[in-house]
Amino acid sequence: MWRALLLVPLRDRDAVQRASLSLFHWERLLACFWAPHIYLFALDPERSDSDVYARMFAPSMGISEDPATGAAAVTLAAYLGMRDSTSDGRLCWRIEQGFSMGRPSLLDVEADKVDGQVTLTRVGGAAVLVSEGSMEVP
Repeated sequence: MWRALLLVPLRDRDAVQRASLSLFHWERLLACFWAPHIYLFALDPERSDSDVYARMFAPSMGISEDPATGAAAVTLAAYLGMRDSTSDGRLCWRIEQGFSMGRPSLLDVEADKVDGQVTLTRVGGAAVLVSEGSMEVP
């Protein structure tokens, strides 16, 4: 079941890379919290054509770290859009995720603003098929 996530802005990419999830502390503090999933980010990307460096931890879903999380990225777009002084228009960011785990992913996010309010967010990017399957139901 997807629940809300906790956005955690950090100082820089190095702080995001050095982060580790303590399951002991997560169990005590966040497991039953309304936002148990953790999305760490810094506005200090590795690539010159990116804007954000991020990592996603979702132990309540059995995910120690996710290399690309569209739901988290689009939530971050809303967060960044609310904090941007632009009153009207479309804001765009490229998010790097999965780099620290050797599965680099680029997520492109947008936030539309009208009269200073975020009215719509989007996420996209390229994908690679890594497996395929079928199932027969009697």
